[in-house]
Amino acid sequence: MTRKMIILLTVSLGFFFVTATTFTSLGYVLYTMVAELGWSHAAAGASFALLGLACGLGSPLAPLLMKWVGTRMAMTIGGLVLASGFLLASVVNGLSLFFVATALMGIGFSLIATSPGVYLIATWLPERASRLIGFYFMAGAAGGIAGPLIVRTIVTLSGSWRMHWMVMGFAAISLAAIFFATVRDAVRIESAEQVKQAAHGRSAVTETSPWTAKQALLSSSFLAIALALLVVQTVITTMHSVLVAHIANFGMGSDLGAWAMSLLALSATLSKGLTGGLSERFDPKWLTVLGLIPMTLAMLILSVAAAPAWAIVASVVLGVGWGLAWVAPHILLLRYFGSSIAGELTAMATAATTLAVLGPLTAGWIADTTGSFVPVFMVFAGLVVLVTFTTIFFLRAPRLPDRAKGDVSLADGETPALALAD
Repeated sequence: MTRKMIILLTVSLGFFFVTATTFTSLGYVLYTMVAELGWSHAAAGASFALLGLACGLGSPLAPLLMKWVGTRMAMTIGGLVLASGFLLASVVNGLSLFFVATALMGIGFSLIATSPGVYLIATWLPERASRLIGFYFMAGAAGGIAGPLIVRTIVTLSGSWRMHWMVMGFAAISLAAIFFATVRDAVRIESAEQVKQAAHGRSAVTETSPWTAKQALLSSSFLAIALALLVVQTVITTMHSVLVAHIANFGMGSDLGAWAMSLLALSATLSKGLTGGLSERFDPKWLTVLGLIPMTLAMLILSVAAAPAWAIVASVVLGVGWGLAWVAPHILLLRYFGSSIAGELTAMATAATTLAVLGPLTAGWIADTTGSFVPVFMVFAGLVVLVTFTTIFFLRAPRLPDRAKGDVSLADGETPALALAD
């Protein structure tokens, strides 16, 4: 197996694992912990908020560590930090210690995915970057399918949520060892042809972007992408926090909620897998819009659903929209600004989603106050509609910075940056 394929499989495994063990499964294990430890919905939402906050704030740390100690050591450290959070969670009795544990999980997540994975794929495999980034996000989404069912199985067989955290802790240590053994950085090259020789020890790099990271971050195109990702992340993070509890309110217990979470992840996995290929035929901007529409529909269904079956339907619809509206903006970052700064822009876009942590916290408070999550779903429907319009009217290919205009000549309608599609 070539080095580039080892890199692709390793980073995809990492994304699969962190997704399976954090955001997508935490909602289920929290439902069990809340019942045993007597925590409120607001407390459960706060733990989710801290997980997301640590993940968002930790995102800029990933590229810094990658520069200081290399991507291999950055991802290895991420695996060990993640393991420490899991093992700490296995012994908690109070909220304070659990908050520390979820914060460590968030930091570990950010050091493993997504910016390190996007960077490695963009530099090792630039000619197929769009498609393989779709595969990468599909692998992450697949972790969401397995996560809730794995938690349900471990908790059911052992009778203890503590055992779940302990097993995940030792698994994270094993993952860190895999990162240390397999991950290697590419070095800068001058043409895509040299990337093909990376497996033979030649240098592997990305082409130079005409943009600086600062110019890209201040562009209206990046801001529109970041806003779309913020709303999508807020909706998805909150749904991972409340979906199990919402379905349990129908009197069906938590098992159906675990299946709903897995179905959400399954539809998102298929959608994310298709988005990479679709982006080579259609403008990712319109794929983003196409994804926001079913997300709105899912929120409306959950607002009026009177039976758990409709909640299941909404989960599937939400997953389809999530896949499109999450992968397509990341591909736009590559198309608009080039691969050399893709990792940094991905990290900053992820950091911009830090406000998403208010979703679970607010949803928990509303549920404690009103006894229902329905008001949250109605607000989310409005937010998704709003960002749909901002994407349609404000997201467009940016103009090249002044310093590059004299060096780059573009045909009418051509993407004004180094597109990395096949």
